[in-house]
Amino acid sequence: MKGAARGRPLLVVAPPGAPREELFKNLSTRAAYRLLYAVTTGAAERMLQEHAVEAVIASPEIPPASVSELLLLKRRLRPQAPFLVIRNRQAEEPQLWAEHGVGVLRCPLLPDALGRSVDWVLGVKQD
Repeated sequence: MKGAARGRPLLVVAPPGAPREELFKNLSTRAAYRLLYAVTTGAAERMLQEHAVEAVIASPEIPPASVSELLLLKRRLRPQAPFLVIRNRQAEEPQLWAEHGVGVLRCPLLPDALGRSVDWVLGVKQD
């Protein structure tokens, strides 16, 4: 299987200047995954159209309205893909997110929490 050697594509939406290296380091170093980065919802839409994205992850810097827009894009273009949103501890989220099964992870994240969460939503077994 040619695509498997490159890793499962995950779409990470993070604005320019977001500290993504530290937050996504665990995922980016794993051969099981290939991170595709988008800095805007427009870029995310193109990625969802052009790649077989298996999960969408929104960084904590993405405003709630943009996350909701991403959710609607994902539901239209990749309805089967899980959607994880990283939020600051006290941030509130719209009811729409819960109604559509968005997973919310709270900062600060433990070093492997994001990786374990992605594994879990994609059904990846860890030994």
